[in-house]
Amino acid sequence: MQFLIKLERVSKANQFAINYQYELSAGLEGIFEQADFSILHNFLGDESLGVRYIPFTFSQIQFDSIDSLEESCSFFHLGKSAQLDLRLLVDHGDVYYLQQLILGQRINFTYAQQIVEYRIESVEVVPPPTFKGVMTYSTITPVFLIDNLSTGGSEFIEPSDGRYCELFKADLLKRFSKVIPELKELKNLEHYCPEFEFQPISKIEEEEIVFNMYQLELVHLKGFKYDFKLKASPLLQEFGYYAGFGAQNSLGFGCVNVKNLN
Repeated sequence: MQFLIKLERVSKANQFAINYQYELSAGLEGIFEQADFSILHNFLGDESLGVRYIPFTFSQIQFDSIDSLEESCSFFHLGKSAQLDLRLLVDHGDVYYLQQLILGQRINFTYAQQIVEYRIESVEVVPPPTFKGVMTYSTITPVFLIDNLSTGGSEFIEPSDGRYCELFKADLLKRFSKVIPELKELKNLEHYCPEFEFQPISKIEEEEIVFNMYQLELVHLKGFKYDFKLKASPLLQEFGYYAGFGAQNSLGFGCVNVKNLN
């Protein structure tokens, strides 16, 4: 499910840290935690089996007017209106319920001990794409992937790395299996979906994100933006579109649009 959410600033305070994803993610999770999960449905339309988490990802917020302050890595929202593209992995039968849950909620951001507050003014449903066995996408937020090393620790993986395609596939299948009860016990995921193919088809742009967790800790993540072609089952295509590709999707990573090559 895809929503275009219109936000209205209701606070006098209007200064943001440039990388505000953590607070936005926390605000959205706080809304979803209010849901009655006994009436929600899972990805395949069956009744939820005790799941109390909605996979999601989102775009950057589009503000009507801003003034950036590079020296402080912050900006002022000069206007009142903003828009957010939100993706949720839920059944389409839950559209009305979630619209009503989200509408009127408030999301707060903190900068220099001041709270910037927004009210959700409208929630517009975006018609779903037609998912096929081969799709072409354009990332609107960076895709983030890591490889856990046998020696301990982890490293960021670039699309030019020979491991990237397999990690892209393994990450998608691992997250997919977690929301399908029958697949939770699958092992050796690399042996499944042999038809899976991932191919970047554009210039790859590296983007390092440094954001603060409520100004308590700086977190450094490195992701990549690019267009890519994906050969996979339509069900996996749909999953990636709504839940995000790569890791850390609930922080706004791996959000894509379908690219029309015509």
